[in-house]
Amino acid sequence: MKTPDPRTKTQTPPVVTFATGAELLVRLGVVTNMSREGVRRISANHPDWPFGPNRPYPYWPLANATVMETEPFLKFFREHPPIGRGPDKEPRRERTSP
Repeated sequence: MKTPDPRTKTQTPPVVTFATGAELLVRLGVVTNMSREGVRRISANHPDWPFGPNRPYPYWPLANATVMETEPFLKFFREHPPIGRGPDKEPRRERTSP
């Protein structure tokens, strides 16, 4: 596995992917935990998501990834903190059959 560049721990990148954006949100303390799938779900369902066609900021293809500008990405999550059920606190209950 490739060793990450140590600058990624101290500097804010100019663009993020869904995965690196999730890592950045956790590193900066904007959220306590987030996955790339969490960011994708928010991007698909939140009406104020700023990226995409007919939105203020475009997605940019870069190599085999889709990237977003970091500043509007962080601004969105600071203005719209995610609300979710959070991490498991107890084992999940089995569903009962109807």
